[in-house]
Amino acid sequence: MISRSIKYCSRLLVVCSVALAGCQSLQPASTETPQPAQLRAQLDGSIRYDTNDQQVAELWSAAEDARRNDNDDEALNLLYRALDISPENSLLWSRAAELQLDNDQALMAENLALKSNAFAGDNPAILHRNWLIIEHARSLRGDLLGVRSARKRVQQFQYQ
Repeated sequence: MISRSIKYCSRLLVVCSVALAGCQSLQPASTETPQPAQLRAQLDGSIRYDTNDQQVAELWSAAEDARRNDNDDEALNLLYRALDISPENSLLWSRAAELQLDNDQALMAENLALKSNAFAGDNPAILHRNWLIIEHARSLRGDLLGVRSARKRVQQFQYQ
């Protein structure tokens, strides 16, 4: 019963703290004026990602459907297929990290969030999200010093 409560609290913490209210889906950008992919924070706390790649957008949408239906394995497979097409997509890496965290794969979640950070550039929304995932993953692993370090990074990006 305690482990069940911990797992529930862990999921609740991730859902609340990851700051993806509404989980905005990927939308393909207009085909009239192609522009590079853009990632930006929205006022509601969600992250919007525009892409010119219809296939990546469709894979993201299917992954979100699978995630909402509690089919995390399928969602991860779809995200990895999207990453094959767009390997520098920090949002795809971050969502995969979140799903791994939901499945109690703390080390994998941390590694994927760090990979996302490598491609996030100076985007504070995605960096904040990833450091929340890293903080929680380290907490699950009992890495108290790592949690403290990650907490500082969360605070660094929290209000940017």
